[in-house]
Amino acid sequence: MMRKYIPNSILRQLIFLLLSLALLFLVLYHLSAFLPGFLGAFCLYVLLIHPLRWMMYKWKMKRIWSVILLMLGSILVIVTPIYFLIDMLTNRVSDALANKDKIQAQIELGLQKVHEEFGVDVLKEINLGDVSAVIVKVVQEILNTSINGLLQLGVAYLIVYFMLMNYRKMENWFYDNIPLKTENLVILNKDLRDLVISNAVGVPVVAVLQAVVAYIGYLIFGLDQAFSWFIVTIFGAMVPVVGAAIIYIPAVIYLLASGETTNAYLLLAYSLIVVGASDNIFRFWTQKVMADVHPLITIFGVIVGVNIFGFIGIIFGPIVLSLVIWSFRIYKLEFSGNTQKDELAKEQL
Repeated sequence: MMRKYIPNSILRQLIFLLLSLALLFLVLYHLSAFLPGFLGAFCLYVLLIHPLRWMMYKWKMKRIWSVILLMLGSILVIVTPIYFLIDMLTNRVSDALANKDKIQAQIELGLQKVHEEFGVDVLKEINLGDVSAVIVKVVQEILNTSINGLLQLGVAYLIVYFMLMNYRKMENWFYDNIPLKTENLVILNKDLRDLVISNAVGVPVVAVLQAVVAYIGYLIFGLDQAFSWFIVTIFGAMVPVVGAAIIYIPAVIYLLASGETTNAYLLLAYSLIVVGASDNIFRFWTQKVMADVHPLITIFGVIVGVNIFGFIGIIFGPIVLSLVIWSFRIYKLEFSGNTQKDELAKEQL
């Protein structure tokens, strides 16, 4: 009886692959702190590559100037709201620490009025001292995350600069070395672009539009420092399920505590009806013009993303979760023998 041996060529391949994977794991482990920066670079590349080609081939601009202009424009769009958030929260934290007792008394007054009007005794269920400490801790965490986000953004722009300057070589390497069929690589390219645009553009756009609608209400009903509430509402609107309510409900309580009872009720009604409806309208619109991401992917993606990346995980979490689900689709197309036409036919049944 002849024994079967593994050929030396296969053994060498296995050893080479194991060593390569071990080295890759070692490198990724030590660069894991910059993972948000790498994801950010990938998202920026997807968003900027088509405008770059347009500027180079339609406007006949040199690549270096096209890249610089696109990077400066995107920095302005991304950094401006983060700057306002950090500046506003820094001032608010300083004021809150200096006037902690006064603010706590205001909150107690507002919650007492809620109890008188609606019969909900929130003060009985919570310790405001603990709540104040938690709020300060959360705000400080957001500040730390925002500062870390700026660092990661710097890493992302450093990487994306070289990606854009050498995009042809990079894309050719991608098509030559990724072990997938050409038709599946085309699917991969399109799906990744739709996925990034839907999450990295769709989520912030919906949040900004909803915050603008809320800001109009803040101005109409006399909320002090309405612009600061507007900036916070942008980031609150990105949180799934609760959304902008995490901001406008405290705003209503603040008006109650200030004695603006009528305005508080009107703002609450406006927020529940108009702001709530605008969220559905804007999401429906973005789903029509961008890729349709299932709400459960958004919800669980945010949970995963926040645990891994911090606050910026609100954007990256759904992308990572969608990539996991998408990888199974590519595996099925690559190895099951089904084609994209077969998949589309099944979806129409």
